[in-house]
Formats: sequence, C-alpha cells, structure tokens
Amino acid sequence: MALIRVNINNRELTADEGSTILRIALDNGIEIPNLCYDENLKTYGACGMCVVEVEGNPKLVRACSTPAVNGMIIKTDTPRTIAARKTALTLLSSDHKGDCRPPCVNACPGHTDCQGYVGLVANRQYDEAIKLVKEVIPLPASIGRVCPHPCETACRRTNVEEPIAIADIKRFIGDIDIYNGTYVPDIWSLQANQPL
Repeated sequence: MALIRVNINNRELTADEGSTILRIALDNGIEIPNLCYDENLKTYGACGMCVVEVEGNPKLVRACSTPAVNGMIIKTDTPRTIAARKTALTLLSSDHKGDCRPPCVNACPGHTDCQGYVGLVANRQYDEAIKLVKEVIPLPASIGRVCPHPCETACRRTNVEEPIAIADIKRFIGDIDIYNGTYVPDIWSLQANQPL
C-alpha cells in the first residue's frame, strides 16, 4: 500500500493511502473529539464532533469519514472547529430526555448495571460480574429465575436481532456464585452483624 504525507497541526505525518484524517490523528496521538466513531463499525459521521479544517476547502470536514490525501494540511483546534463542535453538541443534547443510562437499566426495578455485568460475563470475568450485580441484587440466582425481566423488553438489541437474555445471565452468574462460595459485600456483612 502506498504512503501519503499529511500535515496535522503543523506536524508532518505519513500514513497508508486511504486512511481517514481521524485514524491518522489518533495513530499519532493527536486528539480530535468524536462520539460516534468506532473502529469496529462502518463510519457514519453522524455526531459532527470530529470536524476539522482542511486548507483549500471552504467547508469543515468530518475527520472520521474523510480520507486523507497526499499533501493535505489539516487544523484540528481552530476557533471555527471549536464553535462547530459546540453547536453539534448543543444540537445533540437539545432533544435529550435524560437517557444517559441505557434503557435496560432504566427498565430494571433494581436499576442494575445490566450492560456492565453482561460485558463482564462476555469477557469471562465472572467474579467481577457477581460483585457488580450484588451491589444492588443480593440473590442473583433467585432473582434471575423469577424476575419478569423488563430490561429485556427495553433492550436495544431488539433493534438488530434478539434482546440479551439478561435474567438468564444474572441466574448464570448467581449459580457460579453459589458454587464458588457466596460473595458477600462488606456493607451486608456490617448490616448482618447489627443487633436488632
């Protein structure tokens, strides 16, 4: 693959032809704010937070979706880019309904960190998952069997395929907890030792 030379914030850099401005910047320790970029997903450029100035182009470009070309001169932190990012962030938050927490957490009566322990289980970090669940749910093996799991109804995965089987995962780690010898958070130990 051919190499290209670009200038970002007065730094001469080389990169593979076809690389985006954002990828080159990130690979070279240059921070460009972004919200929607994920190297594992197809670039969409929806958030508008990664805009940069390119010499010779009257418009700001989205660094995440703009391929760099040889000789390109890029500025990432100009008054114009900063103002555009503030406007983008204002627009993104203008229709914000307090949904900073995922819908599964909001739907859960215990407000457990569903995404947190599902991710930990996916990475086979069962002890950490048990500790996270038990911050809120004292008996995950039991609750995992009887919970009506409103979190699954609210799960965003239904937009793509099936919801995550959150109650089953809670039961699974609860069973591991029972098998390994129950983990008891410090706060519960203190409460259990209090006289009635």
